[in-house]
This record gives sequence, C-alpha cells and structure tokens, in this order.
Amino acid sequence: MADDILKSISEFSSGLCFDSLPEKAVIAAKERIIDALACTLGGFNCKAGVIARKHAGPAASQQYAGRIVGQNETVSADSAAFANTCMLRNLDFNDTYPGSHPTDAYGAIFALAPTVGDGVSGEALITAAVISHETIIRHVRAANPSDQGFDQGTTIAMGVAAGAANLLGLTCEQTEHAVSIATVGNVHLRATRSGELSMWKGCATALAVRNAVQAILLASDGMSGPPEPFRGRHGLADHYPSFKWTPYGLNTEDFYIDKANLKYWPVANQMQAAAWCGIELGKQLGVTQIDSILVEANEFAHFESGSEPEKWDPQTKETADHSLPYILAWGLMHGTIGADAFDSEAYLSPEIRPFLKKINVTINEQFTTEYPDEMHMRATAKTKDGKEHVADILNPIGHPKNPMGWNDIENKFMRLSEGFLGREEASKIFRLMHSMETIENIAEVFNLISAGNTKGIE
Repeated sequence: MADDILKSISEFSSGLCFDSLPEKAVIAAKERIIDALACTLGGFNCKAGVIARKHAGPAASQQYAGRIVGQNETVSADSAAFANTCMLRNLDFNDTYPGSHPTDAYGAIFALAPTVGDGVSGEALITAAVISHETIIRHVRAANPSDQGFDQGTTIAMGVAAGAANLLGLTCEQTEHAVSIATVGNVHLRATRSGELSMWKGCATALAVRNAVQAILLASDGMSGPPEPFRGRHGLADHYPSFKWTPYGLNTEDFYIDKANLKYWPVANQMQAAAWCGIELGKQLGVTQIDSILVEANEFAHFESGSEPEKWDPQTKETADHSLPYILAWGLMHGTIGADAFDSEAYLSPEIRPFLKKINVTINEQFTTEYPDEMHMRATAKTKDGKEHVADILNPIGHPKNPMGWNDIENKFMRLSEGFLGREEASKIFRLMHSMETIENIAEVFNLISAGNTKGIE
C-alpha cells in the first residue's frame, strides 16, 4: 500500500507500547477513560441504550465477542460497541475536540478489552485510548469534517480501528486493512446535527464505532481494504480543499490527547460557556427583572446552537442540549445544569418558554478569530429599568487552558455512576481506575461494574 497517511496510522498503532508514552499522555488518557466510563454508566438506562441492548445478538464465536458495560454476558463485539457508544453519548457529556468527540471511540475499547484472550492490562487500555485519540485529533487537524458538511463518523471510525487494532494485537498489515475499511465505509452527513435534533444525534457515531469493530474483525481474518483510502483517487483527502496530516511522534509535545476538552455540564462543548453565562447572570439579577439578553458568541457556536428557530423551540432532548438560549435560560433560572434539564417536562415547561424569546444571539468576530484556542462568550442582560448586567466567560472549566482536576473528575464520576452502582461501589471502582496502569486484567473492573449493578437495570 502506497498511502503515506494509512502507513503512518498503521505503523503508529502496531508499534506503540505503554512504555513509550510520556506521562502527560498517560494522565490524560486515564482522565478520559474514567470520564467516558462515567458517561456510559450515567446513560445506561437511556432509551437509545435500551434499544441497542435489545438488538445485541450473540457472537458467532468467542473470538468475535464483546461486553456491554454493566452486563456480564458476552454478545457480538460490534453490537456491544454500538450499545456502549449509545450509552456513552446519551448525555452529551463526554470529551470533545473541535470537530469530534474522541472518547466516542471508547465504546469499542470498553466492549473489547474485557474479552480479549485472557483479558488485557490497564496499560494496554491506556495505550489503545491514546492511539485512538491521536488518530482522531490528527484527522480534524488535517480537515474538520463539519466544514464540508460531514459528521464525525469517519474521524471516530479511524480512531477505533487504530486503537482497537493495537488492543487486539493486529499486525501492521492487518491494521492497514482495518483502518482502510473503517475509513471508506463511514462517511456520515452533518444533517444529523441540523434543525430539530433526533435520537440519532447521539447514536450516529455509535454506528461508525460498530462498523469499525466489524472492519477490525474482518481484517484480522484476512479481509483486505482499499489500498489508498486517503491519498488515492476519490480518497478522503480528495473531499477537502486541503488535508495536511500531522506526523505522529513520541516526544511529549507530539501528543494531543490532553487538548480534548472535558465537560463540566451535560451540554454541547460550546454551550459550556453558555451555561456559565446563565449561571453568572442569575447571581446578579432575577428572571423577572430582565427585559432582554444579547449573547455574543463565535461563529461556530452561533451556527451550531444559536441560529436556527428550532433552538428557540426545542422539542427533543437532543435539541435542548444544543440550544444556546435554552441552556443559558436554564442556568440563569436554576444556578446549575443537570440531566433533569433535558427531561421533556423541563424544556417544554411554560415557565421557561416565554423567556427564550428574550434572548438574541449574535456573532462576535473577535471571539471567532480566537476560537478554538480560546472559548469566549459574553451575555449582556438589560433590565426593565435600562441597566445592563454582563457575564463574560473565557475558557470555562474543562477547557485545556482551564482543565478539570482530579477532584472534579471524581465528583463527576460519582454523580453519574452512583445511581447505577451505589455510592460505595462507585467509589471503589473510581479508586481502581485512578491507578488503572497497575491493573493486570482490566476485565476484573468490568466484572465489578456488572456485579455492582443492583440499581442500574430497569
């Protein structure tokens, strides 16, 4: 195969080992694995997860088996990966890098890790996670799919194929075929994230993850993929004005995993700032005092969450958690934002609906220029007596320039998992995962999660 990008990915995937990782990458991977696991447990009983588990059939053989987080029995690896990712994505609470949610790929890693041979180590789990992140981020750095009307499916599928191929011990050649099949077979449209958002907004990458797992298993048995999925005629690079791939490296500065934002609130990444704008305004004045609110946002935040009429009339959870006016209004009224903000009775409430009409969103060109290095949003509330109150939010907590600490990550893990496991078991699993590099068989942790699931299954 002559494709230099494909060669770069497969050589990095098949050659990387834990001992080659800088401390920064190890810590960042642990943070994101724990964060993604929390999101998966928090989404266990979501409707999409329930549907996905109904469709999870048995594996053709143990070689093709995987585990759904929270369940002991094995199912087909691709269906386990699909279910895990539906659960993980439901709250829209996992990490993000502009143009992607890299830990969407962990739905596959969580499915495969407990069933590989006699199980894999915590070090192997970390290594696979790093490979996945580094591949995904390199794709969006080369070209952001959203700029061309594509969704992140191709990006995530590439990361799954590269990371899980390492986990399964595929050869360099097998990895090339897996990455190629996963890449050409997962070009998704951005229509998933436009207008009134459906359940599929949170499941689209789950399909890409499932397909990537299938690509890996096929390649492991000798299935070949297109030889030039990136550089060849009609390859991925042909669909972008430019596609500048960043080479991998083993120096600390060559790793980007820590640049993926963790989320403090269960809303779209850009809407972290909107949530804090609302909360800060709520500290300054009451809802009844407000005549209007003008929000200044960067162009992407405006386009994604503050430009369509559906965002002022959310009819689904998925629209509400991507609605700038709704998220700001909820934060202002309640001083916090939890999963309950996206229950239908919340976003359809007559208490909040009229208030949304008072919120207008405009583009701030300076904020657009600063993005993505800076995340900046400003909300100016004008009271009925003509006074102005301002909330100016720069790089909310979770942004790489204002990262969440271990206490924040632990609190988030406990909030999301203790309803599923109980507080004692949730705390125990967090402590184990905090030192996951010392675990010889990561299946033991997934067994504990399943055994502790006395509250999770409805």
